[in-house]
Amino acid sequence: MSVKQIQQLRKVVFSQKKTWNISTPFSYRFDPKTDKLILNYSIRIIHRKNGKMVNTQKRIQKYFPTITTANWKKFFDGDRSVIRDDAKYVENEINKHSAKTITIDENDWNYWIQNYITRTTGQTKTLKKLSPLTTKQNKLHLEQYYVWLIQHDPNSSDIHTHIDKGVFWFEKYYQYKLDKGDWANETVHTSFRNIRGFYNYVSMRSKIDFPYNILRRLQIPQATNTRDKLNSVEFAKVVDFINEKKDHLYWNKFVLMLSLQMKTGMRISELCFIKKSAVNLDLKQITILGKGDKIRKLNFVDKADKGIWKSIVKQYNISDEGIYLFFRTRLQYFSKTDTKKEITISYDKPTTDGWYSKKFREMRSELGLRDIITSHSLRRYFITEFLKTNSKDLTKQIVGHSSDEMINKYIGDMIEEETTTTIDIGI
Repeated sequence: MSVKQIQQLRKVVFSQKKTWNISTPFSYRFDPKTDKLILNYSIRIIHRKNGKMVNTQKRIQKYFPTITTANWKKFFDGDRSVIRDDAKYVENEINKHSAKTITIDENDWNYWIQNYITRTTGQTKTLKKLSPLTTKQNKLHLEQYYVWLIQHDPNSSDIHTHIDKGVFWFEKYYQYKLDKGDWANETVHTSFRNIRGFYNYVSMRSKIDFPYNILRRLQIPQATNTRDKLNSVEFAKVVDFINEKKDHLYWNKFVLMLSLQMKTGMRISELCFIKKSAVNLDLKQITILGKGDKIRKLNFVDKADKGIWKSIVKQYNISDEGIYLFFRTRLQYFSKTDTKKEITISYDKPTTDGWYSKKFREMRSELGLRDIITSHSLRRYFITEFLKTNSKDLTKQIVGHSSDEMINKYIGDMIEEETTTTIDIGI
């Protein structure tokens, strides 16, 4: 890469922007290490500074893997030039992120939403660190509510108006969602908890006289758990699937994760975020980081754990320097052999909940399991089966629950076809 080439590129870009009347701010440069072309532009982002939300600019770089110092001229040749397509791309990116910026005004509804969904700690009885799943859920429900509100009443952008109308608006909102068929009543309850928590956050943090717990008068339907645990027939199907697919290039990572969830009842998020540093090869033990940063240890010392521990060790040894046991992969199709295979994206990033859930749905469809069965059904199955031979206190520790009430919610039907439901009275 020479100074002359850079000057030539800048001259061509300047000329073509002028010819096609392109005013969108972006530029190009060459990577000094790879000689590949890089598109540079900036977007507006929201970030937290000194406890407050502010707008700022973030520089973005987009690499062109096929455009280099050796061939760049043909990509900027006359009407075939990439510059107009790049201008449209950058303009769309700028507009998309500009819509997310906020007015730095504590009277603005969106200002408080952004403060709420970007916080790292929350408070129930005590302050606690928020999990990524909690933050994701806050963002989902609050942003959906915000979009609906602005469409139905522009005055809702002022936080003061929620003092008198907040109850009325949310009641109309969840009725709209129910009528549309978007929500089960369990989702209504989840949305209610998220929005109620947000209003209470405003009450505690804002300088205006915003009442606490303004949604208390709403009568929200109690959430009903529609999930079911696996029955004995479904359980057998899944076990057969594991034995059949454990060495399959497309299924093997999922099969190990599935086996681990079935044997331990852990949550999907806990499963995906297991770090290699949490695996003790000598003790045959995995340390699990659960909700609220609660730590528990799972042992694989039983004779029945020999097979799965061997698979865990094999997965552990794939990468010497990776961070996560189940690192991030993606599906690759190989046309020559007509096969699908999971290939590595990064050893330093975890497998996502979405990847695991998608694989579970594929398996469910292939095995003909009931639609009501989800990956969470495995947790219900584990708790139900483990309680048959163990104490409730031990079960709580193993699955990361703090109360008997939560365990009771997860217990499925413990009476199966072969279950003895009578006692011997001598007759």
